[in-house]
Amino acid sequence: MPEAELNMVDGSGLSPLNRITTQAQVSILRYAIKQNWFKSFYTSLPELNHLKMKSGTIRGVKGFCGYHTAPNGHQYVFSFLVNNYTGSSTDLVQKMYKVLNSLK
Repeated sequence: MPEAELNMVDGSGLSPLNRITTQAQVSILRYAIKQNWFKSFYTSLPELNHLKMKSGTIRGVKGFCGYHTAPNGHQYVFSFLVNNYTGSSTDLVQKMYKVLNSLK
């Protein structure tokens, strides 16, 4: 993973001072699949909108990343970040879910 994919100032991962690209998040999640602890990790993820994913929110930033197995068996690993949004968080989440529904 290129060093430019990460710039961590604090541990939250969503702070505006941090930079973690969606590519970096997907790389980390794909790495996890190959680890002996993956089953426990996967089980610990909440199911949101019928997808196994973790959400994150901090002042003007909303993100989801996780896994989904489509009915045809294809497994998706995804990361979806929106930065500097304005308006209702609820409205944004519904719009993000609409995009994520295309994985189903």
